Amino acid sequence: MDMLEKLANVPVPPVPEAKPFDAGMRRKLHPRLLAAHIVEFAFEAMPMALLCMIESMCAAIQFTITGSWPDRGNDSSR
Repeated sequence: MDMLEKLANVPVPPVPEAKPFDAGMRRKLHPRLLAAHIVEFAFEAMPMALLCMIESMCAAIQFTITGSWPDRGNDSSR
């Protein structure tokens, strides 16, 4: 007898019930995690992104006006 034919006759057990503790934990934890991610994005990631963008825009404006890029000093890491 083929293995697939054997499996065709095996009864499938019902889906287990959700544990109340896990469901309650998820219901309380997910909104808090979402809020933490939104706060972190709004107060950490966005200001840094805006700071980098403003610095680049100021350098581009200075290049447009003067014809040379801003002097960064002796920064050998760039």
